[in-house]
Amino acid sequence: MAASLSRSLLVAVTAAAILPLKPLYAQPGNDPRAEAVVARSLARMGGDSLLNAVTSVRMDVMTQWQRIGFSDLPYADAPSYERHTELRNYTTKSWRNTRYFLPSPSIAVDVVRDTVGARWLSQPNGPRSITPLNIAYVDERRELFAFAPERTLQQARASGTLRLLTDTTLGGVPHARVRGTVDGFPATWFLHRSTHLLSMIRFSADETNDFGLAPWARQDVEIWYSGWTRYNPGVLIARQRDVRRVGRPYKRMTAMVVAVNAPAPADSFAIPDSAVTRYLATERRPMWQVSLDSVQIVENAFANFPPFIGSIGAVRIGGQWVLLETAQTEGAVDIVHNWLAKQTGAGASVAIVARPVSGNGGVRWFAAKQRPLYVAPGAATSVRRMTGAANAARATVVSKTQWVRIGSDSVLITPFEVPDFGVALAVYSPTLRWLYTPFVGVPTYQVEHDVIMADLKRRQLPVEWMGTTRALRTAAPRPTN
Repeated sequence: MAASLSRSLLVAVTAAAILPLKPLYAQPGNDPRAEAVVARSLARMGGDSLLNAVTSVRMDVMTQWQRIGFSDLPYADAPSYERHTELRNYTTKSWRNTRYFLPSPSIAVDVVRDTVGARWLSQPNGPRSITPLNIAYVDERRELFAFAPERTLQQARASGTLRLLTDTTLGGVPHARVRGTVDGFPATWFLHRSTHLLSMIRFSADETNDFGLAPWARQDVEIWYSGWTRYNPGVLIARQRDVRRVGRPYKRMTAMVVAVNAPAPADSFAIPDSAVTRYLATERRPMWQVSLDSVQIVENAFANFPPFIGSIGAVRIGGQWVLLETAQTEGAVDIVHNWLAKQTGAGASVAIVARPVSGNGGVRWFAAKQRPLYVAPGAATSVRRMTGAANAARATVVSKTQWVRIGSDSVLITPFEVPDFGVALAVYSPTLRWLYTPFVGVPTYQVEHDVIMADLKRRQLPVEWMGTTRALRTAAPRPTN
């Protein structure tokens, strides 16, 4: 009996010894297998004690903004650059971002304190102004803090939602996949099976509030991490963070200097009560949700809209209102449509996507309502992505010069190619003697503009008025010969 008991006890002790140890910071609700994978990663980064002690970070960062595009040509992103210094206080959910917009001499200091934000803008030898930030910056703060490499895994573990998915490979390298939620974002963490470090996070985010991202609304986002470097007091942090949205490169962020637990006093994130009041009154809305009360209809045919609506304006052709660029989202088109209907009794009937760049999320509005939609070849892939396969056929890609009937009148639409952007559209109305091209007035594209003007002259079609991306109706320059 004693021998049998001893053997049973030995078996039980041996079995307990080979079971994986429960992580020190395990949370109820997590898959123990996912907990183990996360625990190995956190240990590789310096361990729970050091990582949990990280309350602030200061980083000097160079960001390379990459235009979201769908060209098959390499290096077609036309990048721009921004140097900025970030100070993050994770305890108070406060973010201070001092931004240098190269090569501009202006400096912007964006401060987000939890759920409110303000910007200080200064020019050399000029006054310093303060304005409230839009809620989109509050969304950005939340996203940055949720997926900061030095804290994202701890937050995910604390959520109690971790699940281990089947392994996968990235570039032929085995990776564990852990699924969970952090600060309301459902996400998947991809962890290198050999080094145990985080390679990539994939999540979904609704970016409707952000002007530039609103055309894609809810979108898939990936953040890739590399350049892992050890910083005092011994934590491993990724210096390189590369972001992809809707499957395309969006921006690259390189942290050139990192200071862990840098001083982050409360007054670094102070926002005047007046700015908070203005934020609460005016900025808890999407950036494109602007008033059209100041818009006037000129000559009963032209309505120039504010920039953040995402449409240059509307022109009346043959009794119908034609939107030049379709606005950032369906909601923005609703604002324009309802305003036109109230002012004139007729809303938006036709849209022309003339610019082969990001934006024009309003195409979904026109496609869903089966209203005429004419698209520049350079924007065709982007428009197909936004409308979806079911509605893509409702957009007409204009690949050659042609007359298009609109109501009781017609316009001449001419495709033309510009360097770095692809094929855009020019729109000419003989009735209004008016020409719109999205690149007129830009010296780089003067050659293309001259070709369009020469073609209209050959056709004996006079141009008295010009439409640009800034003004829908301005006097055309007098011919020099």
